Amino acid sequence: MPRYFLVLNPSSRSFQARHSWPLLFETLDARGVDYDFALTRGDGDAVRLARQAARDGFEVVVAVGGDGTINEVVNGLFDAESRTALAAFGVIYTGTSPDFCGYHGIPLDTVAAVDLLLNGAPRPVDLCRIVHRHPAEETTVHRIFSCCANFGLGAAVARGANSGLRKRWGDRLGTLLALLHALASYRPPDLRVQIDGREAVFPGLFNLFVGKSPLVASGIKLSLEIAPDDGKMYALPLFGISRARLFAILPSIYTGTITRRFPPIFARRVEIPDQGDAREVEYDGDPRGRLPASIEVLPRALPLIRPAMRPASRCPRGRSNPGRV
Repeated sequence: MPRYFLVLNPSSRSFQARHSWPLLFETLDARGVDYDFALTRGDGDAVRLARQAARDGFEVVVAVGGDGTINEVVNGLFDAESRTALAAFGVIYTGTSPDFCGYHGIPLDTVAAVDLLLNGAPRPVDLCRIVHRHPAEETTVHRIFSCCANFGLGAAVARGANSGLRKRWGDRLGTLLALLHALASYRPPDLRVQIDGREAVFPGLFNLFVGKSPLVASGIKLSLEIAPDDGKMYALPLFGISRARLFAILPSIYTGTITRRFPPIFARRVEIPDQGDAREVEYDGDPRGRLPASIEVLPRALPLIRPAMRPASRCPRGRSNPGRV
């Protein structure tokens, strides 16, 4: 049996996740699992703890928390330039918006998640590497993300949702309220990007989704055909419509059918230059920096303990000629 290292976030789900820890430890002890653990105390701790655990020889590093903890632990398993993880990765989910687990079929029940962790096999999945400017300094940040990056409304929505709206109104309603508030003051710019080396311009852009998972955040989803290990990511620009029209089609963002009006573009690399006003970069649920940014797929980079492969969801076929080229 491999050795497991658990990175536990005590602040997950507004500090309520800790109530699930006794059952987790009892289950691991009853099954004779060789494990160790540590608690995070602030931002960046999960990155450091995961990296040290991998270097200490633990074969599986487990995130016990929400999608933010998942993002940090995954980043801890990669050095700045590496394209494969330092150890296998597992998840015991204790957060509020299980987008990563939903895409990869990882159960949310603690005992079922432990069963998968002990009996499942590491199966390689794709990730995305993003390079962008630091939020406050003139330095470059190299990070990994597993779900979705957003350019446009994304950072304002995430900031509003994380400011207390989700805690007060719940995950989906809180995020929807943050979206409506962000829309009221947002002025859609014309965004110029490079997609697999081809220039595209998206006039009046409300948001550009770039990622691997069709589960974007808090019930927002995209109906598209993408598998965890197919070596591609999607870019979906929401642009060229009036604010009134966007309000009218908001329900399709929650049903996934927004892809019927805005077909996805499948790619391996997306580059967004500095647009002149330091627009924000958001991914995996948090604002994290500024433009310019570049995103590339890391094919089959992470050995994730998950169920056997499921077929990709059906959607309208992605197009290859994005925007106004």
